[in-house]
Amino acid sequence: MDLIRFGFRAITQKQKLFKHGIKSKEKIVNRRKIIGVTTICSLTIATILNSTWCFSQEETVPGNGKQKHKKDTPSSYIDMAHEFYKQGMSYFQYNLFDEAIELFKKSLEKNPDNIDAYENLGYAYLQKSMYDEAIEAFQKAIEEKPNNAEIYYNLGTAYFDKNLFDKAIEILKKTIQIDPEHRSAYSLLGIACMKIGKYDDAIAALKKRIELDPELPIAHSNLGIVYSMKGMDKEALAEYKMALETNPRHESTLCNIGLLYEKTGNINEATRYYEKAVEVNATNSDAQYHLGKNYMKKKQYDNAIEAFQIAVMSDPNRVEVYHEIGNAYKAKGMDEEAKGYFSLYEKRSKANKEK
Repeated sequence: MDLIRFGFRAITQKQKLFKHGIKSKEKIVNRRKIIGVTTICSLTIATILNSTWCFSQEETVPGNGKQKHKKDTPSSYIDMAHEFYKQGMSYFQYNLFDEAIELFKKSLEKNPDNIDAYENLGYAYLQKSMYDEAIEAFQKAIEEKPNNAEIYYNLGTAYFDKNLFDKAIEILKKTIQIDPEHRSAYSLLGIACMKIGKYDDAIAALKKRIELDPELPIAHSNLGIVYSMKGMDKEALAEYKMALETNPRHESTLCNIGLLYEKTGNINEATRYYEKAVEVNATNSDAQYHLGKNYMKKKQYDNAIEAFQIAVMSDPNRVEVYHEIGNAYKAKGMDEEAKGYFSLYEKRSKANKEK
């Protein structure tokens, strides 16, 4: 099956299926934000089993955690720990993650019982893709808060981001055991199950997510992706259509319907939905790329060249687009232009291999 990375921005980061068209604010768009002891997501979006579906993870807005201290600790000692912690939070909010990490660590040196500092240290490590360190920090927090669903969810997120999907599934199930209505956990659990080919488990988790929010577009879109990957195209299209009933401009769903029609050979419908997707977001590199491919099949070479050029401007690392532009120029009989793009493709491909 053709590989697609639309937006799972989910089931996301993150979210960064579902941190890649499952991304969950469900948006899995911005990576994790944090102000205290709450959830991380990421949205965006990772290559899924050689596919480029647009999964999105969910994003939840953290609450403002309160620091705890030992009663027998001197007040001046506590105040320093608290000041370091507050400064760390300020740095984090400005995406200064290295500085935030150092200050959280200083806070913990002064007061090792500040569980919120361990949690937010874990968040900061996740922003830096330092998954082992994030896992260690979250595990430390769980020692003191063994029934906190949010910490378990973020630990599951760290395992997910590290591509340890079996472990992520284990932790996310624990999250749901503690909080049976933890929405983001069902989304990420569905994506994790999909990643390892457990489609029935993924469907069950995502259906539960939809039960909690029946009109959430990304939940229907993510479920549609799993159905499509299982070969249940009719069911997939039904879920996509339900997503569009709530939000007709839902970008990742428009892309995924385009993919579904492209997969079944309906080029006209595929083109129509890709065009709708780029109307929503002209810089969607995946949509522009597939739109260009479909224009090529329809022999609309000028349109194809334009779509490919936008795709590569939006994502300069997508070197295969240069080859496609060369093919379009060659089809137009413009051999010199085609030769230039083929040469550029070779150079960029070689440079990537040497990295």
